[in-house]
Amino acid sequence: MFGKEKVEFETKKLYYGFPVILVGYKDDKFKYNATTNSSSYSLGNTITLGILADSCAANYIKKYREFSVNVPCDKLMSEIEICGFFSGHNKLQQADLPYTIGKVTDTPLVDECFLSLECIVKEIIEFEGYVHFVGEIKRRIIDKDMVNIDKNEFISENMNTVHFVGCSEKRVYRYLNPNSEELGKFVEEGTNNCG
Repeated sequence: MFGKEKVEFETKKLYYGFPVILVGYKDDKFKYNATTNSSSYSLGNTITLGILADSCAANYIKKYREFSVNVPCDKLMSEIEICGFFSGHNKLQQADLPYTIGKVTDTPLVDECFLSLECIVKEIIEFEGYVHFVGEIKRRIIDKDMVNIDKNEFISENMNTVHFVGCSEKRVYRYLNPNSEELGKFVEEGTNNCG
């Protein structure tokens, strides 16, 4: 028995808080392009990215077998929407997003994003109208103020990511709460079973 009453919820889509990213890719028409995405996760040096199978981005990533993941902050909301709404356009130019070409991949790394990952495709899985790219992260670059170089530590308090939440009927952006807690704080003696 559940403590709170539960109901079944039928919807085609359900987003329960995924970080928004800009996926960079090589484009035959515009040389380089980007699309907004909220379907990704990484484990170690592996990254998985899901995209509509018939999209321009999916077709070019299949062709060139590489992509970049660029993590924007909450100050880039209009750029996030431009890259998400104008399929088939030169979105990097339209959003006025300067970029640098990767050292390992021939993909755009968006200068205004605080984190960029260069990735090569290792496996492609198509399922129910979507394509899932399993990639290997070959290089990570991050804003200098986001890391403590002496301790080789990521400074999570400086991160202001945008998250995608909602269902088929209504989708919204959510932002990180400024509060954070150390891993292990909520269990006895600080032990945990997390990654």
